[in-house]
Amino acid sequence: MGNPFIPKNSELHALTRGEEENCYKEMKANALKSCEVPIKDFVTCSKEHNVTVMWTCRGKLKAMNSCLNERTSQDELDKLMLAKLAAKTANKK
Repeated sequence: MGNPFIPKNSELHALTRGEEENCYKEMKANALKSCEVPIKDFVTCSKEHNVTVMWTCRGKLKAMNSCLNERTSQDELDKLMLAKLAAKTANKK
């Protein structure tokens, strides 16, 4: 028994939970790779200034966070999911 609200000739495609998790992991890996320089700058600064890291490295922390936030937004995740869904539907045809 199918869904009575969806015509029988239409194809409904969705990503599985595992595929969505893979998209999230891929987005995270891409963000870490793209933001490698700001991350290294902050890590180096934090190693040099143990106690005063919050004040001394604030600019580098903001640069790292803004870089990561740009590349881990919901829009980026949606783009990856749409690309995976398009690839999945292309493989079924």
